[in-house]
Amino acid sequence: MNKYMKVLVATGVSAGLLLGGVTLSDVTDQTAQAAKEESQKPYYNYKGTFNHKENDALKDKYFYQALAADNFKYEGLKVGQSTKADMDKVLGKNVKMIGTEAGISYYETNDVILGFDNNQKLVDLVLKVEKIKDSQKDIQEHVDRQEFYDADTTQVAFFPDEVIAITAKDRVVTE
Repeated sequence: MNKYMKVLVATGVSAGLLLGGVTLSDVTDQTAQAAKEESQKPYYNYKGTFNHKENDALKDKYFYQALAADNFKYEGLKVGQSTKADMDKVLGKNVKMIGTEAGISYYETNDVILGFDNNQKLVDLVLKVEKIKDSQKDIQEHVDRQEFYDADTTQVAFFPDEVIAITAKDRVVTE
């Protein structure tokens, strides 16, 4: 458990440092472009146990496209948008609290770890992949080893044979 939380904290901190620059553009151009892109964004909504031997999601190019396009949902929950109340509604009692670190409360269900900040917003989603047959090979067919996606509101880090970590860019870590 601590290993995955440390990965999330390290990923969030390093990504923030590496990608800290923000550029501003004309708001009307940005809004028009966002509306156009929204209709064309690939999406992927995964339901059920992710970390099982026969999961084919890691072979699916649309899975990676949705992660890169900031449009992946697990059980309808989206990092940076969904709340703990959404999780309670969707997953019910099948969720176990596994700890709190750096102001983030972590829960686990179906080998998926969900992290919520002090505002009850979903800021971390960790998909365990170590049980998935050929997970390392499948991930490396789509991304370089330990590649990092920088989407609009999330950052995705791949650790073949271990986890895929999706973190909200506006995630706040407290000491």
